[in-house]
Order: sequence, then structure tokens, then C-alpha cells
Amino acid sequence: MGGLVRFLALAKASLLTARRYRIDWYGNVLVPVLTVVPVIIALWYGKKIGLGDILGTENYFEYYILGIAYWNYVEVVWSSIFVLRYYMRTDQLEDMLLTPLTPLEYILGWSLLGIAVTTVTSLPLVALAVIMGLIGATVSEVAVSVVVFLLSITASFGLAYLIFGLTLVIREGDEVVSLIGNMAPLIGGLYFPITLLPGPLRHLSYAFPFTWGVDVLRALLTGSRPIFGVREELLILFALTLLYLTLGVLSYKFLERTMRRKGIQGF
Repeated sequence: MGGLVRFLALAKASLLTARRYRIDWYGNVLVPVLTVVPVIIALWYGKKIGLGDILGTENYFEYYILGIAYWNYVEVVWSSIFVLRYYMRTDQLEDMLLTPLTPLEYILGWSLLGIAVTTVTSLPLVALAVIMGLIGATVSEVAVSVVVFLLSITASFGLAYLIFGLTLVIREGDEVVSLIGNMAPLIGGLYFPITLLPGPLRHLSYAFPFTWGVDVLRALLTGSRPIFGVREELLILFALTLLYLTLGVLSYKFLERTMRRKGIQGF
């Protein structure tokens, strides 16, 4: 219960900060909206270029909306690293480390506002897809989709743990987040199937649990063609989630000890 109170207090502080610096708030709201552009392009040109044959479905709107909503939730967990970097730049890191909060509570607290904003901006799009009758999934498919979503968020926390610890050591962890945030959607299948990628990039994309998460969600809810098979991809997603979470926690503990022993280093 104490941990819940602490991370909720941190989330409240993040909300008050966002109200103070409203330009950042507007940016967070507009970014998910701007990601609808690929949906508009797909709806306009999809049939002309035979996109349905590549995706395995002609439900372009649902295909991209699910992917965009999924990626928005996955990436928002990583955004907590930018808050950590802010505390480092303003020389508040030592004070922060003296608080009773754990890294998980920091990540949860700093991510909660972003999750709320993502929910508000994504729900109208998902609701529109439902109203248009594009989502006709069965109860079992919805249940599996919820499991996929939770596994993906867990894997994202594992990655956030790793970058959190990395930031304590090399200082520029926010640049790592920016790199992953720009690269992962492109090679993870958000905009097009990874089967279209060159061999080396395709193999790299296999290492991201989010590649499998978004592919399974789309296969279940839109009838798109999966990379391998839904059952096989669920097993891969589960294994990668355990791997990311384990490596994230272990690496954080190692990197925190390194930071306390050697200090924070630059590149």
C-alpha cells in the first residue's frame, strides 16, 4: 500500500508540473493525433497499390489504429526516462535517490500521466473503429488481446528499467530512448509488415517483443496475416517479456552500483 501511495503522489506531482508547462502538455496530446496520418494515406491509396495483399486484410483503418494505439502505450513507459534526465540536469538526482521510492515506483508515477493522455487521445479512434463495425472479435480473441497488451507493457517496463539504470551511468539515456522511439516503430511493423524489411533489419526486429505483440493483436482483431502463427508468436512474446524484465531488473541493479562507485559518466 505504501508503494501505491508513493507512486500516486509522484503522478500527482507530474500532473501539476504539466499544468505549469502547458506547451509540453499540448505536444503530448497532439503527437498521437498526428500519427493518424498513415491511416489516412492507407485509406486513400491502399486499394490502388494492393496493400491488402501485403497485409492480409483490407481493414486498413482498424489495422493502423490498433497499431498506433498499441505503440503509444508501449512508448509512454519509456518517457519516464526524460523526467529522470530532467532531475539530473537540475541537480536534483541526489535528493531523488534519497527518497523511499523504488525505480518501479518512479517509472509508474512518471508514466501514469502519459498513460492517461494516451488513453484520452486513443479512445476516440478505437471507438470510431468499433462504431464502423470493423472490430468483430470474439470474446476469446479479446481476452487473448488483453493478455498480449499486458505482456507488452510488462516488457516495456523491463526496457525502461534497463534505460533507467543506463541513464544513471552514461548520463545520455534520454538519447537512447529517442533512438529506440524513432527506430522501433519502423522496424517493428507499425507502418508495414516486417516481412518487407531487408534481412538484417528483419532479424533485428525479431528481438523486440513489441514486434510480436502488435502482430498478434492485428491478427486476432483484424484478420491480418501473422508472421508465423498466433500461437507461436504468443510463445515468443511471453519468452521475450520474461527476458526483457529479467535483464532490465538485473541490469538496473548492476548499473546503480556502478553509478554509486564510479559516478555518472558522459559519452
